[in-house]
Amino acid sequence: MNKLTIIYITIAAITALLLALFQYLYKSKLKSNLKYVLTALRAISIFGILLLLINPKFESFTYFDEKPTLVVAVDNSESISYLKQEEKARDVVDALNNNSELKERFDIQPYSFGKSVNVLDTLNFKERQSNLALALKQFGEVYANQTAPIVLLSDGNQTYGSDYSYIVKGVKQPIYPIILGDSTVYSDLSIKQLNVNRYVYLKNKFPVEIIVNYNGNESINTELKIWSGNALVYRKAIQLDASKSSEVVSTSLMANSVGVKTYRVELVALENEKNKVNNTKNFGVEVIDQKTNIALVYDRLHPDLGALKKAIESNEQRSVSIIKPKDVITKINDFQLVILYQPNNDFNSLLKEIKEQKLIHSSFQVLQLIGIY
Repeated sequence: MNKLTIIYITIAAITALLLALFQYLYKSKLKSNLKYVLTALRAISIFGILLLLINPKFESFTYFDEKPTLVVAVDNSESISYLKQEEKARDVVDALNNNSELKERFDIQPYSFGKSVNVLDTLNFKERQSNLALALKQFGEVYANQTAPIVLLSDGNQTYGSDYSYIVKGVKQPIYPIILGDSTVYSDLSIKQLNVNRYVYLKNKFPVEIIVNYNGNESINTELKIWSGNALVYRKAIQLDASKSSEVVSTSLMANSVGVKTYRVELVALENEKNKVNNTKNFGVEVIDQKTNIALVYDRLHPDLGALKKAIESNEQRSVSIIKPKDVITKINDFQLVILYQPNNDFNSLLKEIKEQKLIHSSFQVLQLIGIY
């Protein structure tokens, strides 16, 4: 209720009381105590009528604490029993469900998943397929507007569905995995990041930066290779250990032909390496042939023309055409730069056309070379 409404109600109460007092106490002929009762009743009646006219709105707010949801998702596939981890999985689920501190802080929602996701009833570990990606995707959608951290019990082996390593990027909830199975840590090489330009020019070199990571304790030797199709275009020997666990490799490759070119970066795997998927990354660049067309306009032949053309075209992104003033007018839109060599009166019509072009295209450039023959 706002302040203005409260003021109106106060005025209504005062007005009702004054009217009732005026009617029953001021020059009233009643001598008994009945006039006080009638005054009170009349004041209440008038105040009620005025209150209906004001029509105040009464708002009430109820506050309560809502616990965040804790999702407990258990892999119910056969691979858990194959690894003899079923009892450990049950123990972990019971420990989470019966933990008094967690129950006080969270609304615990247990689920099981195999090919599909179900509310947890019993665990039999007889599901023939395991779809981690579907489980994570559904949890992300169902609890999109809530705070719902996910505790995931699984051996990490997925036999069906999309790659969960990509699906997990779209899940906004924090995920806490509990891994069931072999806890042995194996040495692992990986390409953490690859930086390269999207577009490159023909006959130019383009930089490639690769960040190599190593997870292990022993000193190892490997080799980084870059392939273009079946052709090896770059290789480098790399030595890493526990103190030097990463290395940045930078090189430059030549763009020899126009079009989209694909490359494969590969780290030679270690003998005991289990995860070899992260040893390879592909990338592509689009090679474009975008030459700057230059018109070298002359009226008289001179040896300097050939020297200028040769010097300018030493950059392969430049193309020079030696042309007469009358011929360049009809082709002026084909050039981004016009060089006027020793202009004279025969250049008047061309200069007029150039002036119009500069008004239309602000990027149109002109260079005049003036000297003595």
